[in-house]
Amino acid sequence: MFNFQFIRKNTEYLLITLSFCILISTLLIEYIFNFPPCKLCIYQRIPYLLSIIFGIGLVFFKKIREFLFIFIILQIANFFIASFHSLVERGVVKYEMNCTSSGSDIETIEELRNFLEKVPIAKCNEILFSIMGLSLANFNIIVSVLLIMWAFAMLRINEQK
Repeated sequence: MFNFQFIRKNTEYLLITLSFCILISTLLIEYIFNFPPCKLCIYQRIPYLLSIIFGIGLVFFKKIREFLFIFIILQIANFFIASFHSLVERGVVKYEMNCTSSGSDIETIEELRNFLEKVPIAKCNEILFSIMGLSLANFNIIVSVLLIMWAFAMLRINEQK
């Protein structure tokens, strides 16, 4: 039988751990499987990172209600970023991204050519990695909705006590 009591008592730790696992999985996809992230992919990582940072701080001070509230706000922001990214991937919304470079010490055309060959290019409107036809932005939408519902339910349960 599924132990809901364990989940209810350890929600904050589970949400922090899940956020950590999601961040680790994005880094694995980026560095192990060589799928470079676009700017919107990077932006989608920020709410998870902030959830971990705020979570550790607030749980340490026993501010579980505040953590759940902040977690919900961060996941709502993540939902909107992922939804926008999904719309860009599907061509529904145009998103102009500027090229950026960290190679400011380039002096010759040959150095520029060598630099550009090494730089991974990721565009926000291309789906480089998908599972069952769903991009990672699509999965992030689903995960965000589930996490929002879970945190909201735990917030409601804690308020009824």
